[in-house]
Amino acid sequence: MQLVNLNNGQRSKALERLTTQTPKDITNKILTTLNSIISYEEKLNRDYSIHSYNLVGENTEDKIEEANRIITLAMVPLPLDQMHQALHKCTLVMVKPSQETPADVALRIRAIADGLSDYPADIFLYAVDHIAKTKTWFPSLAEYRMAGEYHFKKRKMLYEMMQNSIKRTNLIDFSFAKVQYK
Repeated sequence: MQLVNLNNGQRSKALERLTTQTPKDITNKILTTLNSIISYEEKLNRDYSIHSYNLVGENTEDKIEEANRIITLAMVPLPLDQMHQALHKCTLVMVKPSQETPADVALRIRAIADGLSDYPADIFLYAVDHIAKTKTWFPSLAEYRMAGEYHFKKRKMLYEMMQNSIKRTNLIDFSFAKVQYK
């Protein structure tokens, strides 16, 4: 079993789905689909927020591969040029520092896009839209990350659950070997 590598066609289809739905809708669809394929559980904190997801029971290799493919498709980021465009559009409705030149704004946009490049496309667009609707002044990277963090954390935990399951199944079993130390 290997980690999923997406081809250009798969990436573009994933982007099409991710850019036309909300993060909440996509995450709910992922949870429903994963629940029909594999057995997993949510680990909760004391405040009943989700701490992690863990596979439980018997999950076949084929089912794990299918679940991994689904979550990988939901983690596709927006291409950087499209991120720059969305951030630029967002800055048009905000007050920028008076001493900032267009080159400074472009540099800030590139830095924010780089800082958000791990966000899936839907979560990135949600964060940018949220910032555009709720902020007056040009925000920092931290403000964009805070806007999308709730959705990203949940999706990332699902992704990590699948990646960890694949890494575990790829390990070679050396339990038969006896090691003696002197």
